[in-house]
Amino acid sequence: MIDSAKHRNGDGIPPNEPEVRGGEESCRISFTEAKPEGGFSSFGDLDRLDWLALVVLVLLIVSALGLIIFQPGQAGTTVKKDGGTRQRIVVISPELDQKMAAATMLLNGGDLVKAGALLDALIAEFPYEGGPHMLKGDLFLRKQQPVEALLEYRLGVDLNPDYLDKKMVEVFQGKKIKSTLEEARRAIDAGLARTPGDATLLEQRKVLYYMLRKVAGSCG
Repeated sequence: MIDSAKHRNGDGIPPNEPEVRGGEESCRISFTEAKPEGGFSSFGDLDRLDWLALVVLVLLIVSALGLIIFQPGQAGTTVKKDGGTRQRIVVISPELDQKMAAATMLLNGGDLVKAGALLDALIAEFPYEGGPHMLKGDLFLRKQQPVEALLEYRLGVDLNPDYLDKKMVEVFQGKKIKSTLEEARRAIDAGLARTPGDATLLEQRKVLYYMLRKVAGSCG
């Protein structure tokens, strides 16, 4: 029998067998998990500066969305299906909203003097809003002055055409305006019967005809 020792080298290691050192198998390929470069694997890896940068980024995105929704110079407008634009009856300013509510309360309570003063101030402060003009037209109706109401409604409708759009149910005032036009027509005709050449009455009649065309051409 051939001694098995002949098949071993001088160190007692069988030939053609890899030497194992330090308990590690040299012929086994081990994979170590590579750490991501230039990023983070979880939010727990973020330090204070990373969190600050993330918060700033979120704020910038929110601000950009706000600018897109409420662009300066286009507040209070909405886009039609045909590509045009028209005024939208939406109170953008909380201050205007509160003052309009206060004026309405004064008007409904019969305090026409205070209501008129507040509405005049709102018209001066918010010249591109139709709401104060519409309320002032209501005030003139309460004072039995349909011609003056007509003039205010004209200003309100020019600023916000939705007041004459029957599809805009929440703001439509076409029936009230149409009734006011009839009262204004009688008052203007009576005045012109007395003084046919009265320049003020002739100008008011032009406004009356203008509003009659607006009402006739509206959805109301």
